[in-house]
Amino acid sequence: MTSEEKFLVDLQGYLIIKNVLTPDEVSTLNEIMDERFPVPDEYSGGRRSVSRICQWGKPYQALIDHPKLLPYLLELMGPKFRLDHDYCILMKRSEEKDTNYAGRLHGGEVDHSPDHWYKYRDGVIRNGLTVFSFCLSHVAEGDGGFSCIPGSHKSNFYDFIPREVRTFDQPAHYVAQPAVEAGDVIFFTEALVHGTMPWMGDHERRSILYKYSPGHSAWSQSYYDLDEFEGLTEQQKRILAPPSVGRRPNSLEGEG
Repeated sequence: MTSEEKFLVDLQGYLIIKNVLTPDEVSTLNEIMDERFPVPDEYSGGRRSVSRICQWGKPYQALIDHPKLLPYLLELMGPKFRLDHDYCILMKRSEEKDTNYAGRLHGGEVDHSPDHWYKYRDGVIRNGLTVFSFCLSHVAEGDGGFSCIPGSHKSNFYDFIPREVRTFDQPAHYVAQPAVEAGDVIFFTEALVHGTMPWMGDHERRSILYKYSPGHSAWSQSYYDLDEFEGLTEQQKRILAPPSVGRRPNSLEGEG
């Protein structure tokens, strides 16, 4: 990571990492998604999601330890990070308002989510549950999708955010919805207040979310079964391992 990137992570709680995926990688991942998660006949718009997509073959498996992201995982989580869970979010514009919309602003360093935390000490950044969101489609300002309150990962007044702002019924100048291109990755800590704005773009939004935890903790209630994968590297096996403390090896080869 560059010194400017560390500054931005500490300031904002999120970071846009440009051009992580090549156009060919984006195309391949989209083709597999079309095959594995086709649009249902009755679908008329809104949000679709499915989990365990890292099991969709080699291209999705390769995202577990994508070489362009490993320096960020080391700097932001330390040497013993693990993949906690993963899923995708696909969105098309819907004319019907979802009264139970699941994308409202959430997160923050709060008691009911003890794995949502951000710490800085003596030049070192560390995070609890952390997200790397791979963008498989472009998102312009105003399209919707990922949004957040920059800097809220260090706020002490999460409960004071108005309900109407959390549900996106009331615009607020402090809520940001950044623009990204296909191939970019959005990093954010779950200590950041974030959410998914309703989609307003004319095309489909496609995002892949791989969520990492420190090696000693877990958010998900279930762990990965290595027997459900084919051809995992030893490094990927370490990253997919259940949480532990004693004698846990470093996630990456040659580190530590």
